[in-house]
Amino acid sequence: MDAPDRPEHFLLTRRSLLKGAAAAGAITAATAAIGRGAGATAAAERGTAIVIGSGFGGAVAALRLGQAGFRTTVFERGRRWPIRPDGNTFATFDRPDRRAAWFSDTAGISSSLQVPVERYPGVLDAIKGNGIESVYGAGVGGGSLVFGAFSAQPDKPDFEMLFPGGTDYDGLARTYYPRARRMLNATPLPPDILAHPNYVGARSWLRTVARYGVRPSFIDYSINWDLVRKELSGRVRPGVSIGDLSYGVNSGAKNSVDHNYLPAAEATGNVTIKPMHEVFEIRPRSRRRGFVVRARVIDDKHRTLRIVTAEADYLFLAAGSYHTTSLLVRARAHGTLPRLSPRIGDGFGGNGDFLIVRTALREQYGPIQGGPGYSRLREDRLPGGPAAIVYQASPFPSPLGGTATTHLIQVHTDERGTIDYDHATRGTQLNYPYPEGTSVLDRRGAAFAQHFHERTETRYGFPQNGIPLYSRSFGFGSGSTFHGLGGVVIGQAATADGGVKGYDDLYVVDGSFCPGAVGLVNPSLTITALAERTMDRFLARH
Repeated sequence: MDAPDRPEHFLLTRRSLLKGAAAAGAITAATAAIGRGAGATAAAERGTAIVIGSGFGGAVAALRLGQAGFRTTVFERGRRWPIRPDGNTFATFDRPDRRAAWFSDTAGISSSLQVPVERYPGVLDAIKGNGIESVYGAGVGGGSLVFGAFSAQPDKPDFEMLFPGGTDYDGLARTYYPRARRMLNATPLPPDILAHPNYVGARSWLRTVARYGVRPSFIDYSINWDLVRKELSGRVRPGVSIGDLSYGVNSGAKNSVDHNYLPAAEATGNVTIKPMHEVFEIRPRSRRRGFVVRARVIDDKHRTLRIVTAEADYLFLAAGSYHTTSLLVRARAHGTLPRLSPRIGDGFGGNGDFLIVRTALREQYGPIQGGPGYSRLREDRLPGGPAAIVYQASPFPSPLGGTATTHLIQVHTDERGTIDYDHATRGTQLNYPYPEGTSVLDRRGAAFAQHFHERTETRYGFPQNGIPLYSRSFGFGSGSTFHGLGGVVIGQAATADGGVKGYDDLYVVDGSFCPGAVGLVNPSLTITALAERTMDRFLARH
């Protein structure tokens, strides 16, 4: 379970990469022509770059920099997670172990269902703030390792309600959302898989939505459906087909960026990924433009093995909204980046997320719920603004299995928190000052949950004990989010081109760039698309 500094099973990875690249245009003819020797020459001419983090945004930056000939180092605090032939790479929902949590004494998706574990560099890092818990991925692949594989594009009105004028949704929709979908191989749930017995929950959800009376939209998922077919036929260990995606997928069926962007970046010969390197300091070079980065090389016990120092002409931040922002908040407070905007740390939001459990009274969702989920319903006739709801497959154990399912509701709210410097610890604190039941997000989320239940269940004669469950004490409601966004927000602490205000050659390419939400959908595709645009604009100038 150690974390090597190079990809394991390289021949298999490269074969998968080339197959995907042929379909998606992932590696351009120019990149394919760059051998390792030529790549080194090009990098010497282009310059050097450091990327901190290897999730959606960091992977985009690494690939595009490598293709353009920049000698690039990617620092990733977590370990590599190569898919093992025995199907035992990741922890599972029913048996979380040390692989599920980033140096924590407990592991488990719900805050109320934790089990004791040995501290280890696992895949989920939970930041317990004042008022909200925000969950991030850790490892080569970052948040893409643990995301639910929903790859949805927001509707234009919802996006433009949040992002400042001039963000150009039409340009994103024309160029960058399609590019992100191709690279992540995001496609709809195929009909043959929908018809499988494991996917009775998805079919039941369609009937439930039909009773509500609004036509749903159908989401793309970053899933390798051929591997899901192998799961269903028993040829590989099941993960997606039983709704178990939160700690990674042991079959390899999730198209996380360590399956596409990152191996393509390494194949350019210009990109080096350094796992288990935890960056703690950023400062400018003393005599010429560029930045110096210091990182701890850590082991599986979180002990510091040594301190490394690196410098580069350009720096791209992609450590996730909380960790990217924390690096900058600390740098401003410690005086290493004193010209940073005073807006660094502002604008943190949970993407309007409101999680519910709904008892399946009229329809049976099955003791096994094939994932990731199915279809999205958007309702724009509600007091206070529109809301959306999706079905998420849930591997509930008995006795809930087959009688309950999970839904993510998303609503618009202007409520935002901050990531602040803590002088006592010389670290940072996530502050979200909206107690349960008093916030706009809670009120709107609960109201829509109740409204949806009444239209689809109660009016058909089903009893009140099926009312949706949502409570922060159980990890539902708005108390926890996988979609923490903001901190280096476009139009506030960052320019529209992704530049961090106050310093040239410093860029942000992850969810911290988003204004606390992206518009009633999961944010992964939007983060990827925005990062692609930032890199296009960067390369056009350099």
